[in-house]
Amino acid sequence: MKKLSIYLFIITFLTTALAACSDSRIYKIGVSQCSQDDWRSKMNDEINREIMLHEDAEVEIHSADDSNPKQISDIRYFADNGFDIIIVSPNEAQALTPIIKEVYESGIPVIIFDRNIIGDSYTAHIGVDDKSIGREAAHYAFHILTEPPKVIEIYGLRGSTPAENRHNGFANELTAVGGKIIASEAGNWNKEEAIPIVDSLLKAHPEANLIYAHNDRMAIAASEITRRHGRNDIKIIGIDAAPEIGIKAVADSIIDATFLYPTEGHRLIQTALAILKGEPYQREVEIPASSAVDLSNADILLLQNETLTEETRKMKLLKEKIDDYWAKHSSQTSLFYASIAIIVLLFGVFFLVLRSFWQHRRHQMALMERNRLLEEQRDMQKSLNEKLQEATQSKLMFFTNVSHDLRTPLTLISEPVSQLADANNLTPQQHTLIKIADKNVKILRRLINQILDFRKYENGKLDLHLSEIDFGHAINEWMESFYAVARKRDIRLSLDTPAGAPVTGAFDAEKIERIFFNLISNAFKYTPDNGSIHVSYSVENERLTLKVADTGEGISERDLGNIFDRFYQADRIHPRGSGIGLSLVKAFVELHGGTISVKSALNEGSVFTVELPIRHISDTTVATEQNITPPRM
Repeated sequence: MKKLSIYLFIITFLTTALAACSDSRIYKIGVSQCSQDDWRSKMNDEINREIMLHEDAEVEIHSADDSNPKQISDIRYFADNGFDIIIVSPNEAQALTPIIKEVYESGIPVIIFDRNIIGDSYTAHIGVDDKSIGREAAHYAFHILTEPPKVIEIYGLRGSTPAENRHNGFANELTAVGGKIIASEAGNWNKEEAIPIVDSLLKAHPEANLIYAHNDRMAIAASEITRRHGRNDIKIIGIDAAPEIGIKAVADSIIDATFLYPTEGHRLIQTALAILKGEPYQREVEIPASSAVDLSNADILLLQNETLTEETRKMKLLKEKIDDYWAKHSSQTSLFYASIAIIVLLFGVFFLVLRSFWQHRRHQMALMERNRLLEEQRDMQKSLNEKLQEATQSKLMFFTNVSHDLRTPLTLISEPVSQLADANNLTPQQHTLIKIADKNVKILRRLINQILDFRKYENGKLDLHLSEIDFGHAINEWMESFYAVARKRDIRLSLDTPAGAPVTGAFDAEKIERIFFNLISNAFKYTPDNGSIHVSYSVENERLTLKVADTGEGISERDLGNIFDRFYQADRIHPRGSGIGLSLVKAFVELHGGTISVKSALNEGSVFTVELPIRHISDTTVATEQNITPPRM
């Protein structure tokens, strides 16, 4: 059944994939324009018209609006978003050169057009011979004037390569033919900025007979100012010859002439695709200057532009219809193959349903048989659990009875041994031996009492006998029992006691001792030689906090939640105890109204924390007795 499902999936995938069998790559071309003006609008139209002829490419055009930071951001956007090639018209060479060099050296092809950068960190450069345009403008100025030209120059943008070249070509040629630039100020390519500049320059230089503007918008601004001043004798020349601005201004006699600045948008796309496809291309292209546009040819050029605009509109409309046709064709093709895939899937589903029906009976019979076996196993498990519970209770009863039988003679032995330990007529060796015997008798009594207490805990009959004790004195005595073991194993055993008055309270002395002995015995059990065990206690807000910290093996997160359960042992392979010590510690702590917690990590050690409320018994009060009910297992 699983194999059949895989086969159906493969068939569906293959049939659906036929609808999208085209695997041609789409090249992403990013164009960063330094500004947004009529000349660049004409170039953008040419770029979009050319891209319509290439189905394997798409273009995205951004304008920096004469802002260096904005253009740097646009270039980073193209570089960071997977564009295959970037076409840039730098706003200012010095400001844009570093980012263009960075992108070029990262492996992304870069085409520089119109304006240039410092150096040759680009794949191709397409520019216009601005110096020739400047020279042609100087020749034309000399031609239309009857006296030597006295020129006011409205500069483009300082630091812009086209502006510098247009100035140099014009100035050199003008000087050669006897003319002179009497004033030059930057209008930053904008009509609004050029108006006050022309106004002030005309007032300062009334002898001027010609204004040479680096683009048509600034030339139109100069025309408005000269008419306002009544200086219709001043000739005005611009550059760009964009149809809707420059050529129209010439045709309307607003300016005298403009020089065509070729846009060549189609050449940019063709060069970009040649680079991306590994075809031959020319790295350095300089487009030659063209002749002037004046009243003799402005109307013809406007008519040609109108015709071209109309043809472009028809091309866009035709492309939209073709795109719509292909979209419908692709949709229908996809629907056809999807229908085939659905039919195949329906046949497969029908077969699977039949197969499932055939197998249902066999599965049902197998499940019924399995349920019968599971019920038998459940009954058997229940019986085994009952027998195990009975065996556990029998063992506990046996250990309790044995402990009772052992405690009586042990009590009879402990008293004489204790008296001998305090005798003064023994030799040092005898004194040492009797001390060892007394110590081990106490340990044995403690173990027997622990078994008996555990039995009481199981039956819910654990009692609490409170008496006033000096906790600091008691813990110092208890610590004495472990210093010898610590020295023998080179374990650093330390005790921190709080400063100030003694810590006294109403505790069950025997159970508190058992709590301490169990915790510190566990610490010794799991701390390797040369380790350390640190015991501390403190009092705050009428609560006693006892901590036993070690540098032992630590407890895993899996075992931390279970270590206070009865009979639970973290090390199941090599158990080192009975699994009842910490369970009794928790019972004794809770019997006192306290809490116990542990923090531990493997190979870092453990910290057991016991918190007990400090209570006191008055002289007229009899020691209280409480009992605790064990949790159900």
